[in-house]
Amino acid sequence: MFEERARIKAFESFFKENYSFYYFTAYHLLEDEELSRDMVSECTQLVWEKYQQDTVDEWKAYMYHAVRNRCLDYLRRENVKKKYVAFYKAVTPESFDQYEEDDERVSAILHSIEHLPDLPRKVLDMCYFQKMKYKEVAEQLDISTSYVKKLIMVALSHIRKDVLPDKNSKNI
Repeated sequence: MFEERARIKAFESFFKENYSFYYFTAYHLLEDEELSRDMVSECTQLVWEKYQQDTVDEWKAYMYHAVRNRCLDYLRRENVKKKYVAFYKAVTPESFDQYEEDDERVSAILHSIEHLPDLPRKVLDMCYFQKMKYKEVAEQLDISTSYVKKLIMVALSHIRKDVLPDKNSKNI
């Protein structure tokens, strides 16, 4: 029992005397204070287990290599993650910002459609959302095909003015 307390005291003394050295070793590699503390803490646990087994002769060198290797392993894993992220970004053409812009544009278009007069809105709905042909729409509403086309042009023009205020945009 006395020998166990002496071992614990010796390890605490070793840890207190050398903590800053190991912390700065980790910080030099990681450049992150919290992460450096975590690495030293993990390695301290590992070294404590080895210390209890009395399987290491040079504790200071063993701890240094444990901290250094743990930090390098972490950096390698992070590098692999960065490569996956870069690859994913390269093969995925849209970004989340693009999705937000698209959502805003769709919302603006739907809002504009809601404010169309009844007949152009109905014709637009039948042609674009119900996928009916101009001729089918004309027959169902008892109007000419050319009037259906004109109503579509009126509706799209109205939407363009609402959604795309500049005159050069013709994305709809």
